[in-house]
Amino acid sequence: MKNPKSIMINDFATQYYTAGTDGPILLLVHGAGMDSAVLSWEEVFLPLSKSARVYAVDLPGYGGSEYKPDVTYSNDFYVNFLKDFMDALEIERAMLMGLSLGGGIVLGFSLTHPSRVSALGLVSSNGIAKKWNHHFITYHFYVNTPLNKLSYRLMRKSKAFIRMIVKAGLFYHTEHIDDLVEDIYELAQSPHLGKAFFSFQQSEYLGSQGVRSYFKERLHEITVPTIIIHGKEERTVPVAEAITAHNLIQQSELHLLDEARHWPQKEYPEKVIRMIHDFIQNHPALEEQHAIPSSKRS
Repeated sequence: MKNPKSIMINDFATQYYTAGTDGPILLLVHGAGMDSAVLSWEEVFLPLSKSARVYAVDLPGYGGSEYKPDVTYSNDFYVNFLKDFMDALEIERAMLMGLSLGGGIVLGFSLTHPSRVSALGLVSSNGIAKKWNHHFITYHFYVNTPLNKLSYRLMRKSKAFIRMIVKAGLFYHTEHIDDLVEDIYELAQSPHLGKAFFSFQQSEYLGSQGVRSYFKERLHEITVPTIIIHGKEERTVPVAEAITAHNLIQQSELHLLDEARHWPQKEYPEKVIRMIHDFIQNHPALEEQHAIPSSKRS
């Protein structure tokens, strides 16, 4: 992904990428931690531009976008940011696809601004599970302890530690992850590494009550075509929750990938590209998206 563009959104310098000139608009939203638009979507970004006009944005606090210390980076904050980003680019409606954290954001957006969403894509998505796998241990022994910030300091210094993280939950096959480790290590040198996600965790984790952004009771309200992509060996968001989401979202299709964990779009890009391409081709009404006139923007 080359030639990033910049735009100011609510006083945040925001970096994004775009490719493609024909087809429906597809807006990609990345995951959390050390993530970015490039890290999440690089393998699928240009191939998808053959089927759609693709946008991928670095959320505030991630990648090349600005971080501000006096902000609560909650799911609601990012939902509002996404609306303002679409308004600024004069995008009236789009297919929104989110990975992990991004999945929870696009779910929240679709329930708050349904008229702005033509279709949904959920990859290893937040927002569909009341509790993540190992939720009790994560909340009490990581999120609210010094280990949280320590883990990011270790990422800045140790490629071996990064490799351990990838093996633990991101990839199923880890024989050829040297380039991925290098990419993450480069991102880990950011002075703001993990700070936006730490803020999100403080907002999101509710101890024994689970997580704040849990949309199961409202998934039936989603009426747009939806594609759900989930690894069968996922260790973060339980596979059963992806199946439940599929059963509750009326026009959804579910793809469970064998031997895949939290990053199927990076481990199996060809498969995911084909799934999304076929999904777009099977829903020709997505072509009806168009730019929002400035006079009608709210």
